[in-house]
Amino acid sequence: MKYIKLYILFFLMIFAVTGCTTDDLKDDVNGLKDRVTLIEEQVKLLNDNLAVIAYILDTQNKTISEVKNVTDNGEVTQKKIVLSDGTELTLTIGKPGTINEPEVTVGEDKMWYINGEPTGVIAIGEPGKNGEGYPEFRVQDGDWQVRFGDGEWKPVTGGENVADGSLGDQFFVKAEVVDDNFVVTMTDGMVHTLPIVADLACAIDKTSIGLDEEGFWVIEKDTRVEVLVKITGENPQVTYPQGWRATLSELETADDKGNNYKLYIYAPAATIKTMNTRAAANNTSDITVQVQKGSLWAVDKIKVKTPKELNTNEGKYNDGQAIRVGGLEITRELYGDIKAVPADGKLTEGGVYFISENGKSLIYDLPISGVTDLIILPNTEEITDIKLTVTKQIYLNRTFVCQNVALLNKVVNQDSFHYPLRVMGETGVNIVMDHCKIENLVVTKGFAMGGASKATLDNFIITNSDIEIAMGGSGFYLMTQMGSKNVNVENNLIYNSSETDVLEAKICNSNLLTIENLNLASNTLIDIESSGTSVYGLIRGTVTNATVKNNLYWLSKAKKGAFFFSGNASTVANLNVGNNYGYSSSGKQLRMFQSAAINPDIELVADLFATFDKSTGTFVPKDEYKAYGAQR
Repeated sequence: MKYIKLYILFFLMIFAVTGCTTDDLKDDVNGLKDRVTLIEEQVKLLNDNLAVIAYILDTQNKTISEVKNVTDNGEVTQKKIVLSDGTELTLTIGKPGTINEPEVTVGEDKMWYINGEPTGVIAIGEPGKNGEGYPEFRVQDGDWQVRFGDGEWKPVTGGENVADGSLGDQFFVKAEVVDDNFVVTMTDGMVHTLPIVADLACAIDKTSIGLDEEGFWVIEKDTRVEVLVKITGENPQVTYPQGWRATLSELETADDKGNNYKLYIYAPAATIKTMNTRAAANNTSDITVQVQKGSLWAVDKIKVKTPKELNTNEGKYNDGQAIRVGGLEITRELYGDIKAVPADGKLTEGGVYFISENGKSLIYDLPISGVTDLIILPNTEEITDIKLTVTKQIYLNRTFVCQNVALLNKVVNQDSFHYPLRVMGETGVNIVMDHCKIENLVVTKGFAMGGASKATLDNFIITNSDIEIAMGGSGFYLMTQMGSKNVNVENNLIYNSSETDVLEAKICNSNLLTIENLNLASNTLIDIESSGTSVYGLIRGTVTNATVKNNLYWLSKAKKGAFFFSGNASTVANLNVGNNYGYSSSGKQLRMFQSAAINPDIELVADLFATFDKSTGTFVPKDEYKAYGAQR
């Protein structure tokens, strides 16, 4: 804290002027530490007890499940109160202290008052309407500050210059369990009796979901989500806002947290205008689960809403919504503030860029220090033409995403070109290309190479894109020297535009590495032969789960043959295949695995294309095969 530094500096100045002993200085610093610790303990005690007060004043249909004693040297010093929604409160009883903490009271108007000043915040709820929270305090720069919920911290009137003193409590005289009740006696003489119901619980497990800054679960329109709930009692019920729907389903067995129900929430397909109906009254955002035992109820709630309807990706991103590209979520929370697009197009740093101009040209020419992330996205659906020229390798540490981008590889390597992308991060790395064109890739290289030892990508995703290999030769690697948790190559045209053969082509060159999940679907592959000097497949490595469907694979003049996978079927633990068609004009092998045929395998069709033009990258199947390969 700032005031700690000021006090230490003050002590050092005294030492320099008066020449006090080292022991004196240690005593002063230790005294300061003790004072800071004392104030921190008082702040915690005050806030903990206020949480108990808030519950006593407004239980919000939560019951007490258990009260536990906390002892110190055999003396009970605190009560731990466990509520029916799993919340745990701490009550500390002590004689009034001498630290000048704020005085907190509730007025006849049911509002919180601090040092006699009204706050305007309701402490005690009414039927159908809960209270509005309770104050939380802190000491900042030696003065008391207060806030409600996640609101702004504000100075407390009369809360200046926190002084030394002893710990104390201003609220409670006694708290004890009497039969099946928790009885609390306040300093003003009022006694509160709260029932303890051990076998009544209702707790929504919010640990597995992400809430926004206002505590809402933001759910996409027309989608279903689910969350676990712990329910003990009778007659469980769920209520929900107008336009939404929610149901409870009991599980066969509870998990290790005791969650024994699943709550399904269905978001509306369109924005709902709230009506003044009885069903919608005071329930525009709460999904409420409740369960009873006799006349008592336990209740828990979760606030839900759909994303704001914004017209630009930039607006959605700044609002905290996720932008999804190829299945990967791009959020401001993870990737930070938007970067301004340079007028001259020359990128000076990594980050997230939203492009609002068709035909905008960007240039990547950064040094090998590289970028953590580089994300280039259209700002609206109308932006379909973004150009990115890469003149130096992109040294990537985490995430590279492009959508509607034509990437031109101009990374010079002696008399040819290099990989445009070099992955330096070992974990948590994502590469996503969606609706892109990747141009001027060359043999002996490819698109993305591993720069870190045995890197494993989280995602390698190329969808709805055209990839041109501009020259023939041996060795082409779309992704090399890396494993991946997820590889999705779908609805792409990958073709050799030259008349010279491309040999030893690999979509994933992951030798001695693992690909956990692989999807190769609806791709058109033209004159990229997986074999060369040696016989290999387009996928080299161990694969756990693979789907290979609806692909077209054509070889005009194969040397040795082509295969989707190196080795035999044992290299893929779980394989789902079907509707793969192709042809090898030279009669060389074309099938799923290098070592042996399977059923179903690639079905050979000599007369596959109605239009076949490598100069323009136009490959149109005949009518009976138009449902297969890249859909354009």
